[in-house]
Amino acid sequence: MKNNNPKQLRFAYGEALAELGESNPKIVVVDADMAEGTRTIDFKRKFPERFYDVGIAEQNLVGVGVGLSLTGLIPFINTFAWLISWRAGDPVRTLVAYAKTNVKLIGGYGGFSGPMDGATHESIADISVMRSLPGLAVISASDHEQVKSILTVIADYDGPVYLRLSRAEVINFHDSSQQFKLGKGILIKDGNDITLIGTGTIMSRVLKAATVLQSEEINAAVVEIPTIKPLDKELIITMADKTGSVVTCEENNIIGGLGSAVAEVLSENLPVPVVRIGIRDCFGETGPYDKLLDKYEMGVKDIVEAAKKAMRISRTLG
Repeated sequence: MKNNNPKQLRFAYGEALAELGESNPKIVVVDADMAEGTRTIDFKRKFPERFYDVGIAEQNLVGVGVGLSLTGLIPFINTFAWLISWRAGDPVRTLVAYAKTNVKLIGGYGGFSGPMDGATHESIADISVMRSLPGLAVISASDHEQVKSILTVIADYDGPVYLRLSRAEVINFHDSSQQFKLGKGILIKDGNDITLIGTGTIMSRVLKAATVLQSEEINAAVVEIPTIKPLDKELIITMADKTGSVVTCEENNIIGGLGSAVAEVLSENLPVPVVRIGIRDCFGETGPYDKLLDKYEMGVKDIVEAAKKAMRISRTLG
């Protein structure tokens, strides 16, 4: 059954992490003075002896997590997405990705989802940065049911993972029977005319765009890509072959993110038109979250228009 009560992903994460800690005593949590914001406070209350706060010291955050992993524990280390991908970028690169340590990097407040803190705190390209690091799995969660499933999988996965979370309030479109699989996309809706490929909480807008297109007799397929790396190339190629054109949707810079990943796969295997929806190589600003998404061309109407553009290009190419 779906739980359709709106909830911020950070609350779903905190609850799921604390629950997972009950069944897996090897899980430990490291935070950088952000336990209330990241909601690791839920884990701390249950397991204070397995919780470590390093203060506002993000490079140390990663180092402590790596040290714990080398003792056989499974550390989940937590801070804002922009801090873990830039300020802590050196130890993430060298101590986690290069050394292949079993560390789970959790980046909260992805995209524009902490909008009242302004551009400096909005994480506009963490997916791009993390995707570029060899050996690091990159995941973007879309709703709270999926968060629970993701945590179970990555705790069992022996290797480094980056999980991007949003602070946005979302409604479930998954149910508890839809289990996350690392490296696998999800065909949410089949279609013949255009493929909409999305990741993260923008998926709710992708689904609304598909409904609008259906009202105009355009049958759009909807594919979710929760794992951006390793990418489900097979599903992407199959759906591009079926529909002949693709729109990618992400709350990340279109340079280096999901759109780039999809374009790379299709240019090498099945060249078709790809139109990218996302942050168009710019910084954001302070403002209400939904209005920022609309202003920066990530609205439902923008996805609909992109779908029509991709279809026009496809027809022109014959």
